[in-house]
Amino acid sequence: MAKLPVSVCFWDYDRTMPMADGRVQLEGCDPNFTILRPEDAFHRAFYHSEFDITELSFSRFMARYSENNVAYAIIPVFPSRAFRHGALFVRDDRGIETPEDLKGKTIGLYDFEMTAALVARGMLNDEHQILASDINWVVGAVEDASDHISQGDTNNKLKGVNISPVPNGWSLNSLLADGQIDGIVGLYEPSCMATGAPVKRLFSDWRTAEQDYFLRTGIFPIMHTVAIRKSLLAENPWIARSVYNAFCEAKEMALAELQVPQASKVTLPWVVAEYAETAKIMNGDIWPYGFSANRRVIEAMIRWSQNDGLLARPLTAEELFLSEFLEN
Repeated sequence: MAKLPVSVCFWDYDRTMPMADGRVQLEGCDPNFTILRPEDAFHRAFYHSEFDITELSFSRFMARYSENNVAYAIIPVFPSRAFRHGALFVRDDRGIETPEDLKGKTIGLYDFEMTAALVARGMLNDEHQILASDINWVVGAVEDASDHISQGDTNNKLKGVNISPVPNGWSLNSLLADGQIDGIVGLYEPSCMATGAPVKRLFSDWRTAEQDYFLRTGIFPIMHTVAIRKSLLAENPWIARSVYNAFCEAKEMALAELQVPQASKVTLPWVVAEYAETAKIMNGDIWPYGFSANRRVIEAMIRWSQNDGLLARPLTAEELFLSEFLEN
């Protein structure tokens, strides 16, 4: 029987590349892999439905799903996850010493709807009672003023939240260095920190803060999920389990490689000890797939999205995922 040709898109994570390099097979399929930066993949998938199987922003998927405006169905596979305490950078001359000091301040971010920003806001709300409406938001490119892919306009859905675009010719980094904004939510340190701007991390010991957060809440935030084109599923319902199994196998292969003490593949001196310490903190499974193991974080992220006005209607965790995976 001929294998089904499918297009597959994801970033080059250690937990996905075993599929692209052939070590893990996508059963029943003849895949054509495209390796793309996540933001590029999201744009091409959400706006052009370009891929049969693709990595997607979890926050953006929830928003589109609530509008019945998405060509994909998702499975409980999460190739990107991250805590975001370490993504909060603030001016050191604005009296910002605690998260509560962010109230009334102006904070920049790449996109209000992006999952990293949702997670940072959700943590601030749950832990420090800060609402999205308590902060003035400026949206735009972090470093290069020309490097901003608009994923959609959220302003029409947000009530009571002040969101402004970055002025022409400016980036968030340049606004921060110039003192026009008080901080940013950024995936990397803003470059102005290296050139002497008075900027610091809000959580100076962010690793400890994130570990403490996990131990208290059990939440390891989801950044991205895996989606399958609905039309492909309608004709080939078996493909969902095939995709799930392949991603799980690839992840287990990556985790095994982190535990090899001889001729380590990872350029980190104490990687085996680091893995063991992380597994102890996270009760063994440091990167869980499946619905049941992630229900708590999924429900929290739905709540954050609802609180921030990103959803057109209330959602349940169960309706987001293909029903055959709700027992996983």
